[in-house]
Amino acid sequence: MSTSQCAVYQVKDTPEYRDVRFRSYEKLKGEGRTVQIENYQQVYIGRIQPGETPADIKLRLQKQRPKNFRGHSIGCSDVIVITDDGKTTAYYVNKDGFIIIPEFLTIKSSSDTRLSIDTTGYEIEGKKGTWLAQDYILMNEKKWFLMEHEEYGTRAAYVILSEEGAVVMNDCYNGFDEEARRNIQNFMQQQAEQAQEQKKQQEMQVQSQTEQLQSGETQKKKPELANWQKVMDNGEYLRSAEMAEEANYNMIDGLMNNTPKKKDKNAPRRSVLKRLRNHQKKIASQGKGQPQQQKAMEEEMERKKK
Repeated sequence: MSTSQCAVYQVKDTPEYRDVRFRSYEKLKGEGRTVQIENYQQVYIGRIQPGETPADIKLRLQKQRPKNFRGHSIGCSDVIVITDDGKTTAYYVNKDGFIIIPEFLTIKSSSDTRLSIDTTGYEIEGKKGTWLAQDYILMNEKKWFLMEHEEYGTRAAYVILSEEGAVVMNDCYNGFDEEARRNIQNFMQQQAEQAQEQKKQQEMQVQSQTEQLQSGETQKKKPELANWQKVMDNGEYLRSAEMAEEANYNMIDGLMNNTPKKKDKNAPRRSVLKRLRNHQKKIASQGKGQPQQQKAMEEEMERKKK
């Protein structure tokens, strides 16, 4: 199974690449430069009719630009990568034609474990048997491989893997169709989000370590205070204790001797009604004794007159 497709690459739109943007191939060679995929970004990918040439594709895209075409009109220094009949070829768009540039498809890698179109006998984790690379697609400067089971062939569903061997899509039946491309795009987006989250966590960890280091240095530099100085230093244990215990803030003087007498929480509670009745009895007893005392005084005065 083979998918006929094309991808358009344009030089990245940043100042550091202005020396290679819109340059002819002869000009680049004269300056000792090569066409490297690291300097480019993918602006379009889509299917083509078998046998279409770079000139046909350029003319078609210039007449009617697809919605997913994110770059400028195809011109000098652009690269068109065509995959047709299982073969992938990169063409440099020059002023007067197209030049095949095999070096464009060479992706630098520090790892020897990456997949290639010649990969066979590959074992996918969680799946039985061995697999071979039947086809691949180039998206965002990366290759994505359509893996076919070596024993069952087309009777088994394909599996799409990244260059590193990560499973992008299981149960693929129609090659690199629209669903497969959406899965690849979603996979790339998830990878970007995970990388961003890891970067954020690393920054937070570095910030936390920096704050702890600064806090430790501040504590080391803080001078030792005498007891009388601790009274005026808000937050020290003695001042904090007084603020919690003293009746008024004007009693904060470094001495814990201004506290009112605390009530005994464990003492039995006195009945208010009982106290009221006792008081009433006391008043009543005082009222009864007053006439007798007055009568005794009058009798005493009468005896003195006699």
